[in-house]
Amino acid sequence: MWHALENEIGAFLGRPYRILDRDLQEQSARRQIYRLSDGKLSLLVKIGDTELQELLKAQAFGLAELSRFGPLRTPEVVCVGATKGFSYLVMEWLNMEEPSRLGWQRLGEGLAALHQRQDQAKYGFDQDNFIGDNPQPNPWHKHWYRFFGEQRLAYQLELLAEKGQALVESEALLDCAGRLLKHHQPSPSLLHGDLWRGNVGFVDDQPVVFDPACYYGDREVDLAMTELFGRFDPDFYAAYDDDLALDEQYESRRELYNLYHLLNHANLFGGPYLAQAQQSAKRLLDLHRHQ
Repeated sequence: MWHALENEIGAFLGRPYRILDRDLQEQSARRQIYRLSDGKLSLLVKIGDTELQELLKAQAFGLAELSRFGPLRTPEVVCVGATKGFSYLVMEWLNMEEPSRLGWQRLGEGLAALHQRQDQAKYGFDQDNFIGDNPQPNPWHKHWYRFFGEQRLAYQLELLAEKGQALVESEALLDCAGRLLKHHQPSPSLLHGDLWRGNVGFVDDQPVVFDPACYYGDREVDLAMTELFGRFDPDFYAAYDDDLALDEQYESRRELYNLYHLLNHANLFGGPYLAQAQQSAKRLLDLHRHQ
């Protein structure tokens, strides 16, 4: 495998690449992440079976879109593909460090600038991709409430139902979501799509984002997720709000948007995430059932 990967990397670099150091950084059931070095150039490589190829290609495409259209730094993709029974995504290696207040401010400013990339009239993306390991469909929609209701909430609810773990009052929840978003038609912004702390790093106080699940949608989706698994630093929110203030109704939609990620985690990991998703759905129904 490693010899085949050396050949793939070398073909893209235009010079031989011989792996002298190989350090395992992270491992799961489906993939491994390594830091590779030939003594001159360090690279990060994600490796999995051939079934992971589409996911890795989607990540590479999302990184390219963020790099092309946005002010936030992303790891440069060296190559992506499959060979000899495995798939791979090779990127530049970046030495991440803890940020100062300046780093968080720059992240807020950069995300606000990214969200002002509003060159699409519809919601969706040029290709389907993945949120975690689950597929994320992105067909273009004219109306935001239909896109989010059908391609985000309904899709995840159907995955749960197929596993025999249907959420209580799923239909009522979808109806509630439709009414909550019916008259909310924000300009479609380019989104990172999976913006939690684990997908953000800093190099010399310059923010770096990775592992995207990009699409064009309501910018509040990205902001909501930064609050789901522990809020970002206050300087991030202050800088974002200075450049692109949030709508005063944002908080009324935040739980709905984060329910998508709770449902996704319930589908991926089950356990407490399923209970959290059910609790979130109940809160939404209690608040908005009769509105």
